[in-house]
Amino acid sequence: MRYPIDLHIHTSANPHAYSTLEENIRSAREKNMKVIAITNHGPALQDSPHWWSLVNMRVIPEYVGELRVLKGVETNIIDENGNFDINQRIYDVMDIILCGLHTVEAYGDPTNIIKNTKAVVNMIRSQKIDIMVHLGNPQFPLEYEIVVQEATKAGVAIELNNSSLRASRKGSEVNCRKILELCKKYDTYVSLGTDSHISYDIGEFSKVQELIDEIGYPMEKILNFSVENLEAFLEKRKEKRVKNI
Repeated sequence: MRYPIDLHIHTSANPHAYSTLEENIRSAREKNMKVIAITNHGPALQDSPHWWSLVNMRVIPEYVGELRVLKGVETNIIDENGNFDINQRIYDVMDIILCGLHTVEAYGDPTNIIKNTKAVVNMIRSQKIDIMVHLGNPQFPLEYEIVVQEATKAGVAIELNNSSLRASRKGSEVNCRKILELCKKYDTYVSLGTDSHISYDIGEFSKVQELIDEIGYPMEKILNFSVENLEAFLEKRKEKRVKNI
């Protein structure tokens, strides 16, 4: 199945990615995508752009032709208390905010399941973010049922990351299956992200589709299934997301 929306894409503003903004937009248009989100990393990662780059995303047009381009960021959790690595000026520009656990110096030890679960739960409860990303990463063990329950209560989506299932986070598949089963149990919003670091990967969801088919996930709870699904989710997030961080 082809999905018209990809909500996790990086540009070469992140040095470990290889396509420019324009190359990503061109690729998405060639694939007849309807919506993409440009979500470069927050500044806590060593290979992140200067925070001015994120603020200046305001110059990106809302539409290029018929393609909607959402301004986004993949923030980094930096402690257990629901704090991340962007400031208010970045926050105010963003149409969509992703958040994940990454190996950043500020966060420290990634192996403590109690700490990790507390950090993710507090991030979700803060209502500062819209999507929790690549939670299946075995480097950051979590109490998945607790996290999914909290996301459902908060109206925050859980990402199913195609890159995690291909190669980037080895050992994620078992965890991703467990997470998706829990999301189905609790009727949670799910976001599909390619986590593209090159334009050719945009819209390629073959690995996540295998899990979706296996588990029988309802399409109405997948943000990428239709523009209507995504718009309804974003409207709800506007009501819930806090204005000041």
